[in-house]
Amino acid sequence: MQLSQTAADRWLAHPRLMVYLNATSGSLPDALDLYNWNAEVAASCLRDLGHFEVLIRNRYSDVLNAHFPDWASPGSALWGRQAGIPLTREKQRKLNAGSSSSVRAARAKTTPPTAGHTIANLTFGFWMMLTASVRVDTIWTPMLSGIFPGRSRGYVHDRMQKLNDFRNRLAHWEPVFSTTTGLAFRLQEFDQFFSEVDPDVAAWVGTQSTVVDAVKRCPVSSLNIVAPTYLGTNP
Repeated sequence: MQLSQTAADRWLAHPRLMVYLNATSGSLPDALDLYNWNAEVAASCLRDLGHFEVLIRNRYSDVLNAHFPDWASPGSALWGRQAGIPLTREKQRKLNAGSSSSVRAARAKTTPPTAGHTIANLTFGFWMMLTASVRVDTIWTPMLSGIFPGRSRGYVHDRMQKLNDFRNRLAHWEPVFSTTTGLAFRLQEFDQFFSEVDPDVAAWVGTQSTVVDAVKRCPVSSLNIVAPTYLGTNP
């Protein structure tokens, strides 16, 4: 079945469709093939990122629970921790209020609320913000740093932030072949970070992953999409 230009514009919106048309010399069938491939790659990447998210939230939860068993409650003392100069404390207060609010919202999604359901309902952005710079003395150094021996808070936060941005792009099926996305580079960063957090889990996920095979099926050879070595899988 051939889709008309009018229908494709109505579906994808003309500006987004043009990204794919420009990459395929104006051929609508080729543009739609590329869009479909993009969706396939995005879905494969999201599955692997989902596995990582489950790992990271459980690792973080275990550590937080050792220090604050009630951390998954909005009234936990964890969300009142402050240290440093007044300006830093004010920034910590705002972040803590945001985290407490996120926990409250997560708990409200399940009746009765349980710690397990609360953890599952928290967003990737919640976990990312636990390594914000102003939390170096309140959460990073005394708690989370042990998960990442030899790595700085800045390194971990940068990787978490990039993964969060990448995840959001994938979830909205943004083009993964664009220079702003840097698909191969993002996958290599993810590979490294996942393996640092837990090499055994990363290797197992690699045996189940469809990312490399999906990347290799790019229908437009001129795009020169590189399938990286990824979670133990060679291109």
